[in-house]
Amino acid sequence: MKNKIKELNEEIWGESPLTFYFSFQGVFNRLQFFGAVMTINLFFRIIYAQEILFLTLLSALLVFYAMLAVIQKRSRDLKMKGTLFILSYSMFFPVLIYSKLLGIENVMGNNYLKNIFCGIIILYILVVTFLVFMPGSKEKDLSLTSPLLKHPKIYTIACLAIAFIVFYTIHTLG
Repeated sequence: MKNKIKELNEEIWGESPLTFYFSFQGVFNRLQFFGAVMTINLFFRIIYAQEILFLTLLSALLVFYAMLAVIQKRSRDLKMKGTLFILSYSMFFPVLIYSKLLGIENVMGNNYLKNIFCGIIILYILVVTFLVFMPGSKEKDLSLTSPLLKHPKIYTIACLAIAFIVFYTIHTLG
């Protein structure tokens, strides 16, 4: 019985939860993708509820990186590079952080921002729905990688820097 539980745990998590969430190697099926998205979002919600800005920003960085890995793994299961999925998440995440840090009422008070943010959110919902419900391919191609994620740490830092510049500009001009 103990061995079966250990085997099930390894089947779900792999070697460890850290490699499960932060490694860009491997493949995620639909259930693993859905579970990872729920777990990562729960983690962020718990940290955000503490209302400590430094912890919120640090957890946002970890969540962004982990979600990139999760999306890349799921894309491989679909036998795709996943560049469109990565780009849609890269646009959605700053919107989420911006609305959390400055308050959703500030975003929705500006018609221009509201239209942009709503469009990005709709795109993200469509992408996640596709990734959750589309069955994986029978033959997995582990060599598929989005060109954006050849260097995921550099991509993460670049996305966050661009988001910061955009937020600063919106906040200054707004």
